[in-house]
Amino acid sequence: MKRYTLKLAIAFIIIYAILMVVVVFAYTRISETFIINEAQNNLVESGNTLTQRINAQLDFDYEKLNDMINSYIELSLDPVVELNSRIDEIMIQDQTYLGFGILDSRDLVIGGNRYTYIFDFDDTDIRQSIGIYSFSQAFSDVDETPYVFFNIGEYMAYFDAEAYFDGLLELSTLKSDYFIMSENNTIFYQTLENSSASYLFNLLRDDGMTDNSIDLLIASISLGENVVIQVPFLGVSSFITFNPLNRDFSIEHYYLVIVYHEEDIINSLSYLTNILWALFFVIFILFALAMLVLYKILEQKVNDIENARLAHYYSKPYIIRITHKGKIKSYNRSFKKLLGDYDVYDKVSDFKIKKEDNPEVIESIIHQQKAFTVLFEIGVDKMVYVHFVPVRTSGGYLLIGHDTSNVEGKFDEYRNLALFDKVTGLPNQNSLKQDLQDLFADKDAISMKNSIVAFDIVDFSKINLLLGEKSGERFLIIFSELAKQSLEGYPSNLYNFDNDVFVVLFKDIENYNWVNRWITRLLSIFEKPITLDKNFIEVDAKVGIFNIETERYEILNADVAFDNMMLALNHAKESSAHKSFLYDVSLSMVASREQRMEIDLANGIKNQEFLMALQPQYNNALERITGFEALIRWSNPKYAGESPLKFIQMAEKNYMIIDIGRIALHETFMIAKEMEPYDVHISINISPVQILQAGFVNEVISIFEQYDLKKHSISLEITETFLIGSFELVINKLKLLQKYGFDIHLDDFGTGYSSLQYLRDLPISTIKIDRAFIINLETDAHSRAIVSMISSLAKNIGLEVISEGIENEKQNQIVVKSGCDIIQGYLIGPAVYKNEAIKLIQAYNVDKTKKVNVQRPVKTKGV
Repeated sequence: MKRYTLKLAIAFIIIYAILMVVVVFAYTRISETFIINEAQNNLVESGNTLTQRINAQLDFDYEKLNDMINSYIELSLDPVVELNSRIDEIMIQDQTYLGFGILDSRDLVIGGNRYTYIFDFDDTDIRQSIGIYSFSQAFSDVDETPYVFFNIGEYMAYFDAEAYFDGLLELSTLKSDYFIMSENNTIFYQTLENSSASYLFNLLRDDGMTDNSIDLLIASISLGENVVIQVPFLGVSSFITFNPLNRDFSIEHYYLVIVYHEEDIINSLSYLTNILWALFFVIFILFALAMLVLYKILEQKVNDIENARLAHYYSKPYIIRITHKGKIKSYNRSFKKLLGDYDVYDKVSDFKIKKEDNPEVIESIIHQQKAFTVLFEIGVDKMVYVHFVPVRTSGGYLLIGHDTSNVEGKFDEYRNLALFDKVTGLPNQNSLKQDLQDLFADKDAISMKNSIVAFDIVDFSKINLLLGEKSGERFLIIFSELAKQSLEGYPSNLYNFDNDVFVVLFKDIENYNWVNRWITRLLSIFEKPITLDKNFIEVDAKVGIFNIETERYEILNADVAFDNMMLALNHAKESSAHKSFLYDVSLSMVASREQRMEIDLANGIKNQEFLMALQPQYNNALERITGFEALIRWSNPKYAGESPLKFIQMAEKNYMIIDIGRIALHETFMIAKEMEPYDVHISINISPVQILQAGFVNEVISIFEQYDLKKHSISLEITETFLIGSFELVINKLKLLQKYGFDIHLDDFGTGYSSLQYLRDLPISTIKIDRAFIINLETDAHSRAIVSMISSLAKNIGLEVISEGIENEKQNQIVVKSGCDIIQGYLIGPAVYKNEAIKLIQAYNVDKTKKVNVQRPVKTKGV
């Protein structure tokens, strides 16, 4: 074992040495490239800073002179005379102007002298806003000093370029030489000592730069971008940056050229080298530790393998001696110890071979000397898998085997998890999809009458929430057993597709009426409630059917069949009149319409197509409108006939409600701000998807602050049905909103579970009695009792009550008598847009042209 460890250690040392040589070489190359790139980036930034400084100063000085000239012109004074008279007072940087003059055609008249521009200077050169040149370059004069010329209309001014630019460039921290050149590489300004060069590119050629490289450089800088090159300059390796000045100054397109010694730049970035070496050292240490850990792991593996090899060497395999005809002659001691009661097996055909039901197959496998696995039952609920290899001998065969229970047992366990539901034990969706694929692959089977049916337990989630998940699982087991009983006598397979969704695959049935008869049988079974933990649970199931008729459909495969079945099921779930639906082509058209609506909904969000309508809330005691409920409307004319509930449900399903809700909040809060003078509050419905969204509270508060609303001017309405699953989370969010000044209304009270815990724990100020209790209020004593009870309960715990759906004065009279003063409904008016809402306020609250007649209960004094 030590020999293997030594070899492993030597191999690791060699590999580590090779890798380190490669890493050091790679690091050296990468670090050099990195530092060069970093240097170039820094030089570009430095060049940008200097050019911006020069551009800003030139622009400032030019505009300052321009303002002075314009002011003299407005006063009808001669700018040249006035400026020359003050020439010692007008400062530019730390110097004064050298002269002010006037352009006369191609002549410059300045200081009593007339200078004529040479032929090479055309009119555009002469009249450029800012020019940099010497008198010798422009007028054939002997003065070679570079000057900056400002041209403002017909007026000219000039000053010393070297003093001007020296003052701007001396702030640079890096040692460098500067040039200002034109696009044709003429040098107008330079800080290079003892140099009289007129053209910059000639200096580059002197250091070996080729004409082709210079042409490429010219092409790059002509694009008006910063360019950095690394070349020898005056015999010294240098970085040269070309930085364009403002192109509006001159048609010459001046460039600030900066030459840095490469050594100075690299030295200035020496800290990067130190950082990179430190980083390399850290990587070196980490890599060494990783190699050490890997070495230890491999060393342990080598030891484990060696130990396993020795253990296998000294352990004895299971051996069975049999005749050529398969009769068992003897077992070795290891197998007897494993099996215990081995006398039950006389022949190998008594063995249970995995994946084979025919016992005669084992003899054929042995004669072919193929390996096989046998499943032995040891004791109660204990299975042992033994993998045998047949070896021919003179008297028959030796079966040499070893225990593979760990592998085979795990395989069966995982297979069951993959193919069967862990609660009901029924085949799951994977089994269903595989069976469907097999059915469509069998040409004979698919040509028969086959059907696929899905049925869903309506509101199963509420069973989980009310009774607990364990009870929910027991309910599913009872439900699946009843479903299996209903299928007795039918050629079918039952699947537990997804929790509360079950699927039946009917194969080779006599006719499709069989399916209808079975559905009738199934639904009749569930007409009786299921008893669970002394609770009687009413079962409502919805059924979707797809008859697999290949001749009717141009394209039909396993996936299409499944989708069509689910489409029928969804349609059944959405229907309040039918418990089952048979798929036909029209359902696909419905699905297509829903897809189009979903696309239009997304576009509606993008195009802000949502408006808020306001339904008034009237207080009988105060005889005025005290609030409005904001209801969202979609302005798309294509869906004018659709109930808003349709697109709201779709938006909640695909989470578009978050964006629509954000639009509704902005619109409602904006309306609330406009209605502040009328002393009414606005309430808005909040979707469960919205309130459960992370960051909802902060978003609502942010929008509230954006419109600077008064506290208690906004009420947020929530429904009790979505509180069940997220009660604690919702309570915490609502308490934060209430603390900030929002009122909370509990909507549709009485239609869900109406838990008194909601009234105790929720931070609500108002409950709204659902319209379902108002519709039959005039004729139904139960409805009147419920309304009276809710009103009395709310009043006793300090809550306000709003009755929804009040359509006539008789209903209003009843709810007022029951103790509810605030009403909402068509008696006051439907939901209207803002301008109409303001008219209602005017009519009910101000002009009193509208009024609700109600007889209030007379209070009598006690005797």
